[in-house]
Amino acid sequence: MRMILFAIVGLLAACAPDAERTAPAQAVGDNVDVVNGLMTAFNDHDADTMREFWHGDVAWIEITGEQSRVVTSSASQLRNELVSYFEAFSTVSSSLTKISVNGDYVTAVETTVWDQDGIRQSQSSIVVYEITDGKVKRFWYFPPQ
Repeated sequence: MRMILFAIVGLLAACAPDAERTAPAQAVGDNVDVVNGLMTAFNDHDADTMREFWHGDVAWIEITGEQSRVVTSSASQLRNELVSYFEAFSTVSSSLTKISVNGDYVTAVETTVWDQDGIRQSQSSIVVYEITDGKVKRFWYFPPQ
């Protein structure tokens, strides 16, 4: 009986996909293209190009615990905040991983890196983008890790 159990476990292990060789499928589609375009403009520190990816009444919402807070509620406000942000953090860049799509929503883990006092800093947050008519209508950031 023990030999049969070892044979079954060995057979299952041999048939299972190798996690190191099998990369997860990358999410694709128009909504992902919007988010990737926005991220490219962010990394270029180009708030005007970023604005092309937002609705006029875009809302940036931060989630903390049981609370949510609207950080910005218009494209012009968000643009102005980003211009100031890029001036304060001239080395900032971000990348998205674990991108997934559920209809009008694109979720990802965003990792941001920057230099502060000569030390490289980084943090990651889950972000959810709502895409409407090919533009970001709302996006929610969860607490950074």
